[in-house]
Amino acid sequence: MSEVQAVLAQSLPDFVDLDFARRLEMAETMTPEWVESMRHANPLQAIAWEEIAGGTAFFGGPAYPANQVLGMGQYGAVTSDDVGRVEQFFRSRRVTSAIVVSPLADPSLLALLGRRGYRVAEFNSVLIRRISAEEPAPRPAGVTIERVTPATDRPWMRALAQGFSDVVPVEDNFLLGFSGVPGNLAFLARLDGEIAGGSAGRILPQARILALCGSSTLPEFRRRGVQSALIAQRLQEAALAGCEYAVVSTQPGSGSQRNMERKGFRVAYTKVVMMRDWPELSNQ
Repeated sequence: MSEVQAVLAQSLPDFVDLDFARRLEMAETMTPEWVESMRHANPLQAIAWEEIAGGTAFFGGPAYPANQVLGMGQYGAVTSDDVGRVEQFFRSRRVTSAIVVSPLADPSLLALLGRRGYRVAEFNSVLIRRISAEEPAPRPAGVTIERVTPATDRPWMRALAQGFSDVVPVEDNFLLGFSGVPGNLAFLARLDGEIAGGSAGRILPQARILALCGSSTLPEFRRRGVQSALIAQRLQEAALAGCEYAVVSTQPGSGSQRNMERKGFRVAYTKVVMMRDWPELSNQ
């Protein structure tokens, strides 16, 4: 940390320097425990995970919505061989090479991607919120929140997928195995007894971070406080676990970002997803 950064960090307790960004990136990083849980839940799927240049590459199947690398370049310079390993990881599995680049990553990463024909595919806003010692979890009339159990795992995943369907199509089993991950905060919401939505989250005790991994409400139950109740429940759980910050990624300017800012979140930085397509996949 430079002298200027050190002064800023002392005067601005929520200032996002490289050390803080490393903590926040853990929120989206696939861990060995998560990968093992997914493999156990879906043994026929060729799930793969590899550490490369300080980041993690993940493949959850051809249709998985987050086949990508996170965290590259945050622990030093990236080499051409590192990017080559990423490309081999994805190309051998016949999917596009996708690398999520943090603005605090070493400049060598973007330089290499530019020379290798990568394109900008999308942007992700990373939002943070300091967690209070006590977080209330109010319930609007008729709304109940329950932890996901083996009996409700499938309905929970289906609710999440259906709630996301008007934004991005995902398979019902895209979070298969998540409810078995240590520290998970998988919740199902009901409104007057009917399934109305669901949410996912993870407590990362080593970073004192709550990772909000996704939340959706079925269209017919929107604007009735379900989303707010799901957010509040996870914040309360994180407070009880001693977490310091909550972090979530959204599409810039989206309804999700608006909802999170209403709950006190603010944009910490914006990441860019860089992709390289393969000629043999163009006709699929």
